[in-house]
Amino acid sequence: MINSKKEKKRNPNIDFLRIISMLSIIIHHLLIHGQVLTKYKKYKIVQLFNVSNMWHICNFGIVSGLVGNQNQKFSNLFYLWIIVEFYSLLFYLKSNKLSSPIINQILISNLFPVIFMKYWYFTAYFGIYPFLPLIDSGMSSLSQIRIKKIFYFIIGIFSIWSFYFRDPFLQNRGYTPFSLLCFYIYGSYISKYIFFRKNEQFNRFIISGICFTIFIGITCLIYFISIRTDFSKVEFNIINIFKIEKNSFPVILQAISITIFVSQINFGKFISKMITFIAPLTFDIYLIHDNSYIRRDYIRNIFNNVSQNSNLRIILMILVKKSFLIFIICVFIAYIRNIIFQILRIKKLCYNIDQIITKIINYLI
Repeated sequence: MINSKKEKKRNPNIDFLRIISMLSIIIHHLLIHGQVLTKYKKYKIVQLFNVSNMWHICNFGIVSGLVGNQNQKFSNLFYLWIIVEFYSLLFYLKSNKLSSPIINQILISNLFPVIFMKYWYFTAYFGIYPFLPLIDSGMSSLSQIRIKKIFYFIIGIFSIWSFYFRDPFLQNRGYTPFSLLCFYIYGSYISKYIFFRKNEQFNRFIISGICFTIFIGITCLIYFISIRTDFSKVEFNIINIFKIEKNSFPVILQAISITIFVSQINFGKFISKMITFIAPLTFDIYLIHDNSYIRRDYIRNIFNNVSQNSNLRIILMILVKKSFLIFIICVFIAYIRNIIFQILRIKKLCYNIDQIITKIINYLI
């Protein structure tokens, strides 16, 4: 049986996906921006570790689709904008210490984070936001076979055909609102037909095993392809399908297999409470650790004191340890920010502004 309605209370499985996706993002950023991949490139396992964490962006888009957006409130988008402004200005003031003129180009870029793409994911999400209720309404009204056709068309054309040949859709390796919209549709499909399905314990075990096998298999495959260079011209086009990109077919398989795997887990009450407490703060974690000033002053230098000749096991342990430490520190900061916003009643302010705008628009054509 498939649940026809999602419960209004937070779903721990969806929230757990948010948490592990954010942890994966932190690990990936340490590997790339922390220059771990270049500093320790002699260790092939470091590259394998990076490949195994490439699913995070696709998974975040899928999570948005799982939650849905039929009861759209622009006040929610406005609230997210204010959170982005809060961290952008906070780190700007901390980094510059008012040593430069108060009004300058850098300050303006922090005041308008979408226009200046301070955070590419938020810019992409902002761009697709008006379309999300239309997708949800379509998912509710279309038959399953029509939705399946759309689902496989998107994967076939935008994640396989566009990689085998040349990408005429300008997807920029998945860093576009268009790709995020595709991820959202994947999540909507999984939400309607797979994620909330109630399975027997044995079936859950089988499904989990299949998903785990797919994830490990596809991860190893794209890793071995990525380190091989002796391809013929014919092979090269086929190998392009298995590129390590945010919107490539194998990375989408990674994200979908993890999503379905997590859907089969039954969390206890205590664990569920912990998960649903942390999950709403994950957006803050992204805004904090991926801020351009934090990346420049901290993330880039985080492995400076680790020797280039360090043992592989030590490197991976430090990488995981620092990732969890960043996650915990960001959660603490996000919790303080949330309390401040509650005291200032920022959500209520956003709601009131949305209501005023709604009344004004109501008088327009």
